Amino acid sequence: MEEAHRIFKISTLNAAQSGMTAKNVETPVELMPMIRKVEEAIKRRVAIGTKISYPKLQQEMLQRFENAKAIDLAILSMIKRDEFVHLEQRKILHRKR
Repeated sequence: MEEAHRIFKISTLNAAQSGMTAKNVETPVELMPMIRKVEEAIKRRVAIGTKISYPKLQQEMLQRFENAKAIDLAILSMIKRDEFVHLEQRKILHRKR
């Protein structure tokens, strides 16, 4: 039991240090217009209540916008606003609203 707790604590700290929590993501001002465009495209692409593969959504948006950082920041901000929820170990996105 102690070993399981120790491993959990270590993995949680590693995830936090690697940026998985996304609390420290700073958005460059010059990316804001692009991020808004990506968010609008995502809202048109993914209907409320549906699920989509995270890599598939990234790939589709990359073909359209060619700015991976803006795409990732747009998805992340939508998750923070509770418009999307991660499912299945962050492989699937579910659009809530």
